[in-house]
Amino acid sequence: MTEMDQYFEIRVSEDKMTASIIQHQRIPNDQDITIDEVKQFILEHEISYGLDEANIQKLVHQGETVESPLTIATGKKPINGEDAKLVPVQLKKEKENDEAITVDLKQVIDIPSVVQNQLVGEKAPATDGVPGMNVFAKEVPAKPGKDFRLRAGKNTRLDHDGTKLYAIVDGQVSVEQKQIHVYPVFEVHGDIDMKVGNISFVGNVTIRGGVPSGFKIESKGDIRIHGTVEAADLQSEGSIYVLAGIAAQGKGRVEAKQDVHTTFINQGNVKTGGDLFVDQSILHSECEAGGNIYCHKGNVVGGGLSAGQQIVVKNLGNEMNTPTSLYLGVSQSRLERKQHLQSQKQTAEEELVKLQKLLETYEAKEQHSKSLTPQERIMKLRIRNTIANMQQQLQEVTEDLQELDDRQDSDRQGVVCVEHQLYPNVDIHFGKYRRKIMSPHKNIRLLYEDGEIQLVSR
Repeated sequence: MTEMDQYFEIRVSEDKMTASIIQHQRIPNDQDITIDEVKQFILEHEISYGLDEANIQKLVHQGETVESPLTIATGKKPINGEDAKLVPVQLKKEKENDEAITVDLKQVIDIPSVVQNQLVGEKAPATDGVPGMNVFAKEVPAKPGKDFRLRAGKNTRLDHDGTKLYAIVDGQVSVEQKQIHVYPVFEVHGDIDMKVGNISFVGNVTIRGGVPSGFKIESKGDIRIHGTVEAADLQSEGSIYVLAGIAAQGKGRVEAKQDVHTTFINQGNVKTGGDLFVDQSILHSECEAGGNIYCHKGNVVGGGLSAGQQIVVKNLGNEMNTPTSLYLGVSQSRLERKQHLQSQKQTAEEELVKLQKLLETYEAKEQHSKSLTPQERIMKLRIRNTIANMQQQLQEVTEDLQELDDRQDSDRQGVVCVEHQLYPNVDIHFGKYRRKIMSPHKNIRLLYEDGEIQLVSR
């Protein structure tokens, strides 16, 4: 029997998911190795899961000419659980059955309207995931998905289980990541003009025409424009949808707390706390997205794009080498929001301490004298209610801060994907790191890794 350890060494990866065999010496011609010997050698190293029978056969047949290292076992990676999420739904009409079906509530046209007490969304629970197995036949636990507490939005209510949302009023749906709102609708059947004037509305705003330069629209819900937005000022606490595109001549601004969807942006100023979706091109514009920027079909030329997570475009720059800048990482708006939430949290914690001490004073007096005056009882009740509201607020702020921290961790994996052509004279920034593209590339990814910005073929 061949002493295998004289000629071979088994190495296991740090995560114990791969085992390889390395040959250090040639096997003499007068010695043969058998499959049983190889498997026994592997078993002596306590490797028993995911054996690669084909490579073991190759090891036996090739003998002294085996390629090194040769993978002999591969573990099964765990499948991490999915995070809990809010799934928008719309009930089928009465002529159909009563099942709830998932729908896309972000279509520019045909935005669903709901009626009072209609189901508008439900929470899909987090999953545990599927454990894996390493080469030592030891279970590798899966990372369970993260849960979140579903909160009622504006004009919605939770069911008693806290997993479903229902409309309180008739209106249109506005979807956030963890909340759904139902807003009344303000609608203009045509372009905005002097007869309509500027608009400030607590719900959704729908303009069936365009928005000329100089006008202003403010909305607590979503803004939907069926025509073109010129150098106008649009501000939304929901999302903004512009069907025909944005042609702003370097003036005005389009700003949304959630997402922005449009056909094209030409000399525009766009800022969104969520994602920016552009069907065609982004030309000489300044765009900032707290999440991602997608421009799959057209060019991004000139100006600057800033995204918290990733930028995906078809063509970046042009043949004329127009200067174009991209920025990846945490946006200034998100840093400001984090500072604001931290300030809110600190204030709420300080107020809770003061209120708790005041409540203890009344309780001590009540315990000592056995009774309080009517005014003192009313004040004690008010303090308890204020404490409950403050605790609720503190919990919500803490959850929002945790979400920002989770997103900041994922931002370190930021990437620029160019699906077709990357032209020279494009500046890529990852935080304080910068790389200027000096030559053309095709089908490329740019990411920050090992202390530098690297170009990787897709």
